[in-house]
Amino acid sequence: MSDKANKEWILPASIPFENLKRRDLEECVYWLLDAMGAKDLEWRTGGSGDGTADGGRDLEAHFYTPGADGEVESQKWWIECKGRKGTVESSEVKSAVNNALAIEGLDYVVIATNTQFSNPTRDWVKEWQAKHPRPRVKLWDHSQLERYLSRHPDVVLRLFSEALSSQGRFQAMESRFWNKLEFVTPKALADLWKVRREIELTGMGLFAAVVNEFANGNITHRPWGAFPDAPSLVGVLQTGLLNVSYLMMRSVKGGVDLKPVCRALAYLILTALDVLPAQNVAQLVTDSVFRGKADEMPEHVQQFLLMPIADQLLSEMQDVCSSDCRRMSCTDRSVLTDDKDEIDEYWLRLESDGLKEAGERRSVRIEFFDAPCVVGFPVDKERHCPLFLIEPSVKNTEELLAIIKRVAAFRKAQAAQKREEEKQKEIERVAQIAQKPLA
Repeated sequence: MSDKANKEWILPASIPFENLKRRDLEECVYWLLDAMGAKDLEWRTGGSGDGTADGGRDLEAHFYTPGADGEVESQKWWIECKGRKGTVESSEVKSAVNNALAIEGLDYVVIATNTQFSNPTRDWVKEWQAKHPRPRVKLWDHSQLERYLSRHPDVVLRLFSEALSSQGRFQAMESRFWNKLEFVTPKALADLWKVRREIELTGMGLFAAVVNEFANGNITHRPWGAFPDAPSLVGVLQTGLLNVSYLMMRSVKGGVDLKPVCRALAYLILTALDVLPAQNVAQLVTDSVFRGKADEMPEHVQQFLLMPIADQLLSEMQDVCSSDCRRMSCTDRSVLTDDKDEIDEYWLRLESDGLKEAGERRSVRIEFFDAPCVVGFPVDKERHCPLFLIEPSVKNTEELLAIIKRVAAFRKAQAAQKREEEKQKEIERVAQIAQKPLA
């Protein structure tokens, strides 16, 4: 993405550069370095900058870059932050640069400020650099920081959210998810939802929004997968499915719960089933997850990649469909506990044993053979409810999605009819009140 496009996401006048001093400036540079790919970042509690006092640096970082021969080389950076009201004193720059010269193995020294450096100071650095090839000296002033921040809207979202345009906030949310598996706040999602028709919604961004919603609660209030057209929806779903292995690896490495990702994919598959044949969706799912190479992939790997998603979707359908079913009765519906009211379990916080974790719960399902299936599946004493009978596997993905599509279509229509009946009742109630004479 070009700097011009990025600058359209940033509102520079809203970044409070004049207030970026001491710890605030150090924090800004810290997250900027992190976004730029720095490793082994260390924020010093002692140094020679505004927030420190031991003759050292405020921040230390390493960058790892490929050399001419392809070998990865480590670069050691030291950073000092100089928050000022006016131009940084030349003596401060000279002191920092000369002190860095004595450090063995130092590749770069950066002096960052929220204001600017004088021309004589810059000239002195050029002369000093001509005599001392290492370490390389970088002067980051107000303009330089603004340029770097424009390339990393996720940093601006973290520190100065008001300085981002709507497009910038969407891009920052997308970047934080895909690069770090981090989530934004519910308020940030609500703000983006309000302007969703005014901004460019990428497939990666929409998928990130869906996962963010599940990480924060549920998708009911902001159904990001329900308003794109069918081709766009397929693109969003495919984006998530193609990256299943990557997301699993990142979640394990970062210690992040993978459940929001599984719930997001289950939701997007359900939205796709709402507008496409089950056969097409099943083909899309398997081709995307296995990247068209299922024949070359061991079966246990296929199961590992696909089953968490299939299990999530099936469990949700079982919970929802059995909630008012006369044929199937379940003693525990724990899949959707993230969305349930805590009242029923509130007083368990005062019990010494507490409430067992979801993984420890046991669910008892009872099927009443004499009761019909409201969805319309042919059931009797010999033929059981297919929604509970089927065991998800890679081989029966199409069959599973066909069952889920049928259940979803019936239950969605049923819910719409119920909402319409309630709406009519409310209209009638209001009309009756309006007809009553005033006392």
